[in-house]
Amino acid sequence: MLIRKLTANFGCLEGETLELRPGLNIINAPNESGKSTWCAFIRAMLYGIDSAERAKKGSLPEKTRFAPWTGTPMSGTMELSHGGREITLERSTRAANAPMRVFSATYTGTADPVPGVDGGNAGEYLTGVSRAVFCSSAFIGQGAAAVTGSAELERRIAGVVSSGEEEVSAGEAAERLRAWMRARRYNRRGAIPELEGEIAAAEESLRRVSDTVAERERARAELARCAARADALTEKLRASQESERSAARESFERSGERVSEAERAYTAAAEAAARARAAALGGPFEGMDAAGAVEKARSEAERAELLMRAGEAKPSPLWAGVCAALALLFTVLAIAVSPFELIGTAVFAALAAWRYRIYRAALESARGAAAQLAELLGKYSAKSPEDIGALAADYARRRSAADEAESALERAKEALAAARAARRADESRFTGAQESPALRQLSWELASMNANRESLTEKIAELSGAISAMGDPVAVESGIRDRQERLAALMRQYDAIELAAGTLERAGAELQGRFSPALGKRAAELFSRLTGGRYDAVTVSRDFSVLVHRAGDSVQRGSLYLSAGAADLMYMAVRLAIAELALPGGEPCPIILDDALAYLDPVRRERVLALLTDLSRERQIILFTCA
Repeated sequence: MLIRKLTANFGCLEGETLELRPGLNIINAPNESGKSTWCAFIRAMLYGIDSAERAKKGSLPEKTRFAPWTGTPMSGTMELSHGGREITLERSTRAANAPMRVFSATYTGTADPVPGVDGGNAGEYLTGVSRAVFCSSAFIGQGAAAVTGSAELERRIAGVVSSGEEEVSAGEAAERLRAWMRARRYNRRGAIPELEGEIAAAEESLRRVSDTVAERERARAELARCAARADALTEKLRASQESERSAARESFERSGERVSEAERAYTAAAEAAARARAAALGGPFEGMDAAGAVEKARSEAERAELLMRAGEAKPSPLWAGVCAALALLFTVLAIAVSPFELIGTAVFAALAAWRYRIYRAALESARGAAAQLAELLGKYSAKSPEDIGALAADYARRRSAADEAESALERAKEALAAARAARRADESRFTGAQESPALRQLSWELASMNANRESLTEKIAELSGAISAMGDPVAVESGIRDRQERLAALMRQYDAIELAAGTLERAGAELQGRFSPALGKRAAELFSRLTGGRYDAVTVSRDFSVLVHRAGDSVQRGSLYLSAGAADLMYMAVRLAIAELALPGGEPCPIILDDALAYLDPVRRERVLALLTDLSRERQIILFTCA
């Protein structure tokens, strides 16, 4: 598979295009330029968006995180080569809760669909692996390179290093055997403990044959005592019910009167509230609460005061007249004495014009303030700023009265609801739908006694049946032998399954001997190359935990002992080894790296690039980096 061109409307990518070529592709771009978004887009085009994913603490689902910033629906195309044919994938969004769900795969340049490819299987069809295996091998992100194991990934690697069988993993087979063992015996549950219990019960019944008759007689005596007690309880319950029904009738009548009173009070409160609401309507403060009206009136009165003072200001044209007179004087002096006096004429003429403009502006400002004051007072039909406050105080009084009436109405409503609830409770007690604690106790005692009578009757019948059945001990012994034979068969099955589980465990250990060394050997070769021979061994467990050995050290160490850059190199080596073992070789799947070089020094970065260049001769490598 070879990706040739991507066009995305995805996250911060607004119709942007990325063209790729065979071999190593290095996309060098600064932070927050969309590198990780391109990586997520490639996954989405191959495997779609999981619309069921929900937000978690510290992370967002992809459908939210990569929603286009422009608000347009999520969509994109991917042009690629696969199986010698050019294919175009298109995904778009019809419903906001199902992004990228609309899918098509056609041969590029035609409208012919690619047979057998749909939105659900496109990724596996093109890469040859599921999303989980793809993300654990071919996709390497910054700070997220650790491998998450899965049964499918185990099957693929185990299949490559053993016989090529990929139908079931050793872990899955072991779990199936454990399930069979649990079905037969798991602590005190399962078929074997059940049969053992049945045999013990049958043997106990056989041993108790001689005591059964005496037990039946004791049960009959107890049944007679229960019958007498039940009759007494029945009579007591009847008398108590009659007494409580009489008391409930009186309470029901009183609660009816209380409901009527509460209804009258509610009607009066509703009428008072309606009158208060009507009284609060009208005026410039309508719809406001009392405090808001007072605050607005205070603000408007202050504004009116300011406008009044501004309107009463009377600008004087005195200085403009003085400057004009001096300009005229200098004009006369220029005629009579010297032309140089015209300089004074020009200066004072300019001053006169400037002062006149100031005078006109002040005059216009005063007129404007007076007009605004008139408009403001007219809005409230007031003659002075004090009238606005009086209007607000009157409105606040009417509004407060309306609010109090509403509160009184709410209290009356609650009182009415409580009265009605009390009446319903009295009605339930009166009609017998609800019993008092004393009646419930008597009813419970009577029911318990009747249940005890039924139990004793059943027990007597069972004992009589047991006496009849136990009259032939041979039949009971035959039943015990039958159960013992079935138990022996189950025990043989359990032993066989336990033996198979042990054999499988040993086979799993043998498979581990092939699985881990094959993966660890290739990962060690790559890690040694990337670190310049500093580390010479890598051990990978079947759960994909990793230990490394540094040349010259006596012990292996986990990733927590490594620097961030060395840990990234270690997991990169493991993932590249997994890619070689787990990804299909006939149609190599691209390997994508998202800022995987961020923590590397220049020397190791060059080694990684050299390794990727070598690997790119076999498959396409796409490296997004800011380094």
